[in-house]
Amino acid sequence: MKSGKQFKIFSFVILLFGSHLLFAQPNTLYFMKGIPQTKDINPARPGISEGFYFSMPLFSKLDLSVNTNNWAYNDLIHWGTGTRSDSLVIDFDKFRESLDNKNFIYESAALTILEGGYKKGKNFFAISLTEREFTSLFFSKNLVNLIQFGNYPYVGQTYYSGNGGGGAQHYREFAFNYSRDIDKKLTIGGAAKILFGMAAVQTNGMNFKITSPDNLESLDVVATGRINISAPVRFNYSAFGEITAVNSIPNYSAKDYLTNFQNPGIAVDLGFAYRINKKTEVSASIIDLGAIGWKSNVTRFTEQGQYLYRGINLNDSRENPPVIPQFYDVIDSLSNVISRAFRPAHSETNFATLLPAKIYFGIDHQLNDIVNVSGLTRIRIINNTIRTSLTASANALLWERLSLSASYSIMESTYDNLGLGVGIRAGIFQIYTAADNLFSPFYPSKARNMNLRIGINFIFDGAGSGKTSKSGSRLNPNCHCPY
Repeated sequence: MKSGKQFKIFSFVILLFGSHLLFAQPNTLYFMKGIPQTKDINPARPGISEGFYFSMPLFSKLDLSVNTNNWAYNDLIHWGTGTRSDSLVIDFDKFRESLDNKNFIYESAALTILEGGYKKGKNFFAISLTEREFTSLFFSKNLVNLIQFGNYPYVGQTYYSGNGGGGAQHYREFAFNYSRDIDKKLTIGGAAKILFGMAAVQTNGMNFKITSPDNLESLDVVATGRINISAPVRFNYSAFGEITAVNSIPNYSAKDYLTNFQNPGIAVDLGFAYRINKKTEVSASIIDLGAIGWKSNVTRFTEQGQYLYRGINLNDSRENPPVIPQFYDVIDSLSNVISRAFRPAHSETNFATLLPAKIYFGIDHQLNDIVNVSGLTRIRIINNTIRTSLTASANALLWERLSLSASYSIMESTYDNLGLGVGIRAGIFQIYTAADNLFSPFYPSKARNMNLRIGINFIFDGAGSGKTSKSGSRLNPNCHCPY
């Protein structure tokens, strides 16, 4: 099979399976000093010790993230060598070698429209409104093996594709944060989130198996799976139940989409920070523990099909001598038979999706009045597989105006993740950004992990002006309570 045709088939299968994953802020952000949005990763770690802040309306903060399990675009498509050095080539051997048994790609984006917070004494309050979306895809190495080598290596046995699929969601989040300094050592915090789903695609158990006898007389193909959809679309079906067209709902406007409150959900964030002594703090959090119930414009497709392929008869026995039919007629007839054999049942059934939860464990040690060194572990579950990342960072606050964080992370078996966080403040104005891999944007075709957080705040806490707290101690934007 030609490599170009292999790639087209691979792309089609990927799109067919859909796109169940999760979004994640840069680990580098967790220990940055003087940044209020550290509460997004641990609600017990607000970045201000007194006063209030609000973020730039319509662009409070932007999160972007893309990552895989250690495979990159360049593993599949790259410049050739020798006589093909001037052309892009499709390299299935390299791509297959870079894969695990279970593989994924994940993309997410979040735009916070409004955000503000207030810290008074032991209590911190914050609210925010955010639009979120994420798309994911997971597939097994077996699927790539079939595309590259066909079914020949599996003659006389049964081939299993392994579970594939994915999901995509767009939803709106109203978050209400609260944290409290229980005493000089312990701070606890949480966030209650009200969610409204806009649109979603969810797959479950998408797989197929192919059985062929030693004599290759037939192929027995069995496919199973389920797809849930909530979106402003209508499906048209033939008399055989096949999808013939997908159309938007008549008179359904962008306003109808953006003001859809028929898919409610809830989620919570929980966290704590405990100061062992004046120099060392341990903390932990769980983020986005919740779900959305989908009720509007829902469609469920359930597949349980089987087809026994015995080859193609190129002779029309009704004619004498036999007539060889046109090839495209044979393919058209075969595709009709297959599509009817794998005709998914459809129904209007409500469904629910879980948010992708993350767990963080951190330790922070103050070297001096300016610099802290930190360690962070993040745990995520992707396609029933635990994924862990480790981050070490050094964090500083200079002149109460410049927040810096330099990090090194091990993520998805990659060891080249050098990150940087920068927060610049002039009076009440602050702009900040953080990323876990500085080089990925410059070499996107080789990137395994890319993320970026950027935001603008207006902070009114007296920092940078020499103002002191009521206790007489100088305000420290990284403190959760005065010592």
